[in-house]
Amino acid sequence: MKQKHQFRRVAKILKGLLVVSLLFNFQFSAFNTARAQMKGGTPVKVTHKTQMVNGKRYFIHIVEQGQTVYAISRAYGLKEVEAITKKDIHFLQVGDTVWLPCKGQRLPDGTTAPQATDAPSVSTQGTATQPTESESRGQHAAQTSSATQASTVAPQVETEYGPGAEVRQRVNPQSIVVSVMMPLYLSQMESISTSKFDVEQRGKTTYKSLEFIQFYEGLLLGLDQLEKMGYNVTLNVVDVEGNSDEVVEQAFRSHKVAESDLLIAMLTRQPFEKVSKLARESRLFVVNPVSDREEIVKDNPYVFKCMPSVKAKAKATVEAIHNTLPTAEVYVIHSGARAEKSALAALTAEMDKVEGMRYKLVDWAKAQKLTTMLKNSGQTVVVSLYDQDKGKNRIYASQLLNKLSSIKTNTPYLFTFVDWTTLYSDIDFAQLQSLNYHTFYGDWLMTEEVQKAFVERFREEFKTEPVSAYAGMANDIILYFVTGLHNAGTAFLMQPTQQQTKGMMYPLGFGHDRRDYGYENGTAVLHRMVDYQFKAVR
Repeated sequence: MKQKHQFRRVAKILKGLLVVSLLFNFQFSAFNTARAQMKGGTPVKVTHKTQMVNGKRYFIHIVEQGQTVYAISRAYGLKEVEAITKKDIHFLQVGDTVWLPCKGQRLPDGTTAPQATDAPSVSTQGTATQPTESESRGQHAAQTSSATQASTVAPQVETEYGPGAEVRQRVNPQSIVVSVMMPLYLSQMESISTSKFDVEQRGKTTYKSLEFIQFYEGLLLGLDQLEKMGYNVTLNVVDVEGNSDEVVEQAFRSHKVAESDLLIAMLTRQPFEKVSKLARESRLFVVNPVSDREEIVKDNPYVFKCMPSVKAKAKATVEAIHNTLPTAEVYVIHSGARAEKSALAALTAEMDKVEGMRYKLVDWAKAQKLTTMLKNSGQTVVVSLYDQDKGKNRIYASQLLNKLSSIKTNTPYLFTFVDWTTLYSDIDFAQLQSLNYHTFYGDWLMTEEVQKAFVERFREEFKTEPVSAYAGMANDIILYFVTGLHNAGTAFLMQPTQQQTKGMMYPLGFGHDRRDYGYENGTAVLHRMVDYQFKAVR
């Protein structure tokens, strides 16, 4: 059945962090296939992917099997001493990164490398501008940013999608500019010990920088796909080393995040709240990848919440029940907790829309006779919304499974809004299988060709197992929003229609509950456990 995710190799993680640490103006362009013969080995492929580091441009080369710094340097027309590596050059491993300065040198494919300082900066007026030291910090940066935005704001769009939102023109007509704010803690990278790294170290202060690295790697794979499709994307990665409002605002302003077409904020609760306020002030749409909290869209029409809304889950659940078990009686188990309120309201609203659907709301604290009730009914469905706290939820799940599994005639079907196989590592899979378990599964489905292909690409590129909530979500987000911006312009952000671009694992589509609120993902894919594997309910 489902295997736990293996923790990625530390050397590979550090390689990824090093790439991110240099990536503050990353322009994706097509690969070239020029080759240089390495000394006593196989050819070295030359790539034209470059990064700006402190005002200088570098080629990025990912080490492949059997390659040496000598061979790599020669392939890029450089001396060995000019290559930059993080570790001893005699101990390079597959997947390590080598940075090679662009000096206008002639490359083996007949092209000329760009000059070290010829990288274009983002300008809303169509001319290249570079921030001065004073402009990159403090008050003047905020004033400059506000003045620039004012010149690019289109008239306010009065539609049902939010009267408070205003759509700006593209920042750079030649490239879609996407900023990504993440807690990478790159300044602490040197203190990380790889010799004692194990599962117990995750979550400790010194390992904060490792937490979201797979999200960044998922973005890279999505960008590679966009590159093949002919899209031009500039990615501005901003390291947020702390949760305080001051740290977040400094990162936002010093890296001119406001001068982007879109912001993806892979941040925890407090820093995201600050970033979302700054984004609204700047009329910048901001994407939250993994939060389930409905509050993040409240009173902010510029926020996109990518996790499926409870309404989407309720609709998918009721549709599945009605289509496969139209005569079943539905028992909805809850506890009256505040955390269940929106899900309960959404579910009852959807069931009320279906003519003839019979359902009962069951308070778990008063459900001593639940087993008897279910035994005396015909075909039944149990939808569990119980949500107290982590400890109580685990005890409840075990007790409910025991009760339902004891019913051998007309065994109930079990539906949950959250995936118990992910939440509880010791859950009884045999019981779930016997109950035709349905949930919104969050892991990989290797029976789905697109997901299988993505996992294989990730393993090949990063030599580790991808986590779907990070790597998969990042891939889908960048594909969805970039293609939408490219095809429909910035107006897409006001009317984000459902679509599934080539390479996406799941469709995305957004809508409003209230005109002054942000957008929630209105698509949710329900899955059923079949032979101890999950399959999407079509």
